[in-house]
Order: sequence, then structure tokens, then C-alpha cells
Amino acid sequence: MKKKHFSLLWRSRRHDAPDTAAIMEVERKNILSEKSDFFIRESYKTLRTNVTFSLADETACKVLIVTSAMQSEGKSITALNLAISYAEMKQRVLLIDCDLRRPKLARLLSAKEKVGLSNLLIQPELLGKAIHDSGIEDLDVIFAGDVPPNPSELLGSSRMKALLDSLQKNYDYIILDTSPVNLVTDACVLVPESSGVLFVVRAGLSERGSVLRAVEQLERSHAKILGFVLNEVPQENGYYGYRKYGYRRHRYGYGRGYGYGYTTRMIFNFPFKCCFFIITLPSDNAGTRGLIVR
Repeated sequence: MKKKHFSLLWRSRRHDAPDTAAIMEVERKNILSEKSDFFIRESYKTLRTNVTFSLADETACKVLIVTSAMQSEGKSITALNLAISYAEMKQRVLLIDCDLRRPKLARLLSAKEKVGLSNLLIQPELLGKAIHDSGIEDLDVIFAGDVPPNPSELLGSSRMKALLDSLQKNYDYIILDTSPVNLVTDACVLVPESSGVLFVVRAGLSERGSVLRAVEQLERSHAKILGFVLNEVPQENGYYGYRKYGYRRHRYGYGRGYGYGYTTRMIFNFPFKCCFFIITLPSDNAGTRGLIVR
């Protein structure tokens, strides 16, 4: 296969991850649009408003990291929908897929990516080709590009810093969809270039110890954690006010090469007294409700 940009990039993608074509099709139905459920749209408006207030001291372009502890907790769809919500307010938004190991945004948007972030960090002159029109007004996207052998080094490089500094001149918000914190260091190396971190937690899936470890890693990186997005809460469990939440514990495994996996579950209570943005996304996508708890 001809290597157009640089010899070290791996063009092969792993296809044995749990996010199958059927699951991806369900996730696409949760992308914000005029046809989205009223409560879902209101949930993201509330999330957008609270993130905006959390970053009120930032006068220039805001760079927001969206991450999670482990895989399949909803960070990519959250990052995409938050970007769409800001774009609907006529804010200039750039969404960047920084999960160079298991990128997802191109599949969510059914896009055929060619040049992406990894290519751009090797060849900065590709910037014009790397920025893609999302099809949504005021929202541009940079997809992950080819899978490199050294994602953390690329994301923590001086070229990444220079790229973000350059892009901030043209956008009001830059949203970074990063790899899960507990699996690799990619999100943490981007913390110095960010205005804040939004942490995604999935009801019934995220494990208490896993979340605690991820938060500790982010705090060691001096991250400003804006809040936690709790998604896929069953509608019958929707409520206002303070309350502890039940989650399930997983024993996670690391597959060969890039990629992540998980198995078993146990119930536990979530310990944080932090701002939660609650978004309900049932698998059948019907009768949803969005709440926020502070």
C-alpha cells in the first residue's frame, strides 16, 4: 500500500471492538438534530450553558477536553453533540478527534476521512485538507487520520501545541475527543493546552474505582475538571437534587495492540459531590429526559 504522508503511520484499523455497525447506527440516531427529542436537546443546552459559565474567565478561544475513564462510556457522542449545540448558537466550533488509537468521529458522521490529525502533526502544510466541513453550519471537524505508532508523543509534542495555538485564532471553541484516561496518557498530555475537562460517566457501566483512578490522574496533571456528564440514565430514574447513583463494576482487559475491552459487573455508589450534567439516552431512543444536578 502506498504511504502518502510518512512511513511510520499504520493504516490498518482494528475491527474487533464492541462498537459494531449495528451499535454505531443506534449511536447515530442520538446525534443532535431538529428531529431530536425535546428533552435531549434541552439536556445539551443545559450542558452548554453550564460549561460556558464554568469557562467564564476564559476570554479567548476555549479548548475543552471530553474524556472518560474507560471505553464505551459515551465521550464521543457527548463531544459531538456539545459541539453541535455550540454551533447552533452561531459559535465557531472545531471538533478534533484526538483518540488516535480508536477514532470514532468519522464513523459517527459517516465520513470518509483521508487526512487527519496524525497526518497534520507530521506535515503541518496539510492543514487545509485536514479541516473538514461537518455539514453543520459553524462546525468544522478534524478527524484522527492514520493510526500512528506513537499517539501520546504526537499529542504531547510542540507541533500539537503550535497547531492548537494557530487554530484558536479562527474558532470560539475547540473540543477535543480524547482516549479514555485509564488506558493511555493521551488525555493527560493535552491538559496543559486545555481550558477544562468534561468527564463522561455512563450509568450502569462506569466503575467507581475506575472513575476515581482517572480523576486522580487528571488532578496530577493539574486539570480543571468542569463536571461530570452522566449519560444513559433510564428515564424512570430521572430526578432533581442530590443523590448517590448506582453503577456497575467492570473487570477491564487490554487487548493486543490498540483497543480496549471489558467484562463483569457489580453495583456500587458514586462518591463525588460534583456538578453532574445528566443526559438520558435509552437504547430505543424513545421517551427520553434530560436533567442537571449540582
